Amino acid sequence: MESSFINSVVVSLLVAVCVFGSKLKSPKSLNYDRTPRIVGGHVVDIEDAPFMVSLQYNGFHLCGATIIHKKFILTAAHCERSGAPLDQYSFRAETSYKNQDGNVVKIKRKINHPQFNLVSADYDFAILELENELNFNSKCQPLKLPEKTQNVDDGTLLYTYGWGQTQNSQESSSKLRGVEIPKVSQSSCSKAYAIFAKDITDRMICVGYTQGGKNACFGDSGGPLVLNGSLVVGVVSWGFSECAHPSYPGVYARVASVRDWIDGVINS
Repeated sequence: MESSFINSVVVSLLVAVCVFGSKLKSPKSLNYDRTPRIVGGHVVDIEDAPFMVSLQYNGFHLCGATIIHKKFILTAAHCERSGAPLDQYSFRAETSYKNQDGNVVKIKRKINHPQFNLVSADYDFAILELENELNFNSKCQPLKLPEKTQNVDDGTLLYTYGWGQTQNSQESSSKLRGVEIPKVSQSSCSKAYAIFAKDITDRMICVGYTQGGKNACFGDSGGPLVLNGSLVVGVVSWGFSECAHPSYPGVYARVASVRDWIDGVINS
C-alpha cells in the first residue's frame, strides 16, 4: 500500500474526530469516525435505554456515552476536541433528545486509556468522572460491565444506540435511535480491513449484516454496543466511510478487554 494513501487515511482520522465516516473521494476510504450515526434503525424512548447520554461540547452533541456508575460514564477516547478545556464539555442525560430536555451534568475529569492510539484506534476508551453523582430513576440507569473473560459468539444479535446520521432525509437524528446488528467473526473483519493495512486487535469487536444497511454512523461514536439489554460489550469506534456498507463491518472497542482498567479508575 502506498505511503501517500496511508498518510491520507491518517490525516482523515485526525480531522474527522467525532465524524464517523468522513467520506473521502477514494472508494477505499476508511471512515475512522468518530461520530457515527444509526443507519437502518428506529426511534427509541430514553426509558428503554436509560443508560444513554449525549456527550456535549459547548452545548452541542459530540458523541454518545454510557452510564456505568453513579459517577462515571464510558465513551470513546477519540471523542474530544484537541486542546479544548474540560469546562467546555458536559453531558445530557434523562432525555431522548440530544439538544433539549433532560439533565445537563458537568464533567470533573476525563481519563483516556493510557494505551489509546489515535492512528490505529486501538484501546479507544475513555472514562468521564462527573462533578456530582447521578440520581438513578426510570430515565437514568447504568449498564453492567462484562467480565474480562466475557465472550460474544459470532452471529449474536447486539444493539447499538445513538444520535448520529441516519443517511435518510426522512429520519431525524435529533431523537435517540437504536438498531440490532449481529456479531461478526474477528477473522472475517480482519480480512475486510486488510486492504487498508488496518489491524483488528483483541481490543476490538465487529458487527454488521452481510447485506449491510444497518449499523452505527456519523455521530454515534462513543455509544454502547449492548448484549441482552443490560451488558455493555462494546463502544462505537470506527469503520468504513460509507456507513453500514455490506463489505465492511462496524468496529467497536471491546469492553471486556479493559475491565481491569475500568475497575481501577472507578475504584481509585
